[in-house]
This record gives sequence, C-alpha cells and structure tokens, in this order.
Amino acid sequence: MTWRDAAAPWPRPLETDRSRVHDPDSVGVLVSGPAEAELSVVLFRGGWADVDFFDGFADAGCLPASDITSAAEFRTRLDQWVTHVFGPRAVSAPRTT
Repeated sequence: MTWRDAAAPWPRPLETDRSRVHDPDSVGVLVSGPAEAELSVVLFRGGWADVDFFDGFADAGCLPASDITSAAEFRTRLDQWVTHVFGPRAVSAPRTT
C-alpha cells in the first residue's frame, strides 16, 4: 500500500508508512495473482480512482472508476475489478463491515 499526503510539497512523494501522511490525498494498492496478473488501484479523495490491469495473458488496460461516494461503493467496485482481472473465484471470502 502507498499513501500520498495532500499537504506535502510537489512533487508529492508516495509513502509506505501511513503514519507519515497527515492529510491523505490518495491510497494505492497493487494486487498480484497467477500468471503475473496485476491490478493497480489508486483511490483519490475526490471520488475517483486510477485502475490499471494486466490479466497475465493478453488483456490489459484501464477500468472506469469515477463517482465513488463511499467506502462501501469502493469495496463493491474493487470486488468487480478483482473479478475482471482474476476471475469470479477471486472474490469469495466473506466480508465484515
């Protein structure tokens, strides 16, 4: 995971230690899977995300990610992106709120 601090001077560095970020502007995650598949998601506090993927075979690109209004909606979208890249069995663990 990485975080970016909105109060940091430009260019804002990416931090891996959450305690170094006082005014979070974004959080990023990289999910790796079989066949070198990867999903990269950077969620910005403005309600959008940069979502890039490579399925490990031939499909790669960006996925739509705007108008995210809550943590629950982000969780739903993240599950959809994981399913898109890694298949429907990738999102099978029960969730708690």
